[in-house]
Amino acid sequence: MSVPLGMQELCQTVAIPAALLIEIVEHGIIDPPGRGPDSWEFDQHALITCRRAARLQRELELEWSGIALALQLLDDLEQVRRENRQLKSQLGRFLSE
Repeated sequence: MSVPLGMQELCQTVAIPAALLIEIVEHGIIDPPGRGPDSWEFDQHALITCRRAARLQRELELEWSGIALALQLLDDLEQVRRENRQLKSQLGRFLSE
């Protein structure tokens, strides 16, 4: 289990300014526990999501609502791929019997 990161640590790890991280949080792309920026804690999932959001914003110049939608669609796609792998595995066992 990884140790949660504070705001400054996450900003350094992702190489983004604090203002960008605050925008990401304000748009609901990540939702860290804590009352405000000084007490926010970020887990591994938030780190990955933040990296993806920053990359989409930087490379595609998307609006934050577009970034939130793109990230949701990417998460949905990954879920479908996991389910597909699982079903293929189950089918393979069924056909080999």
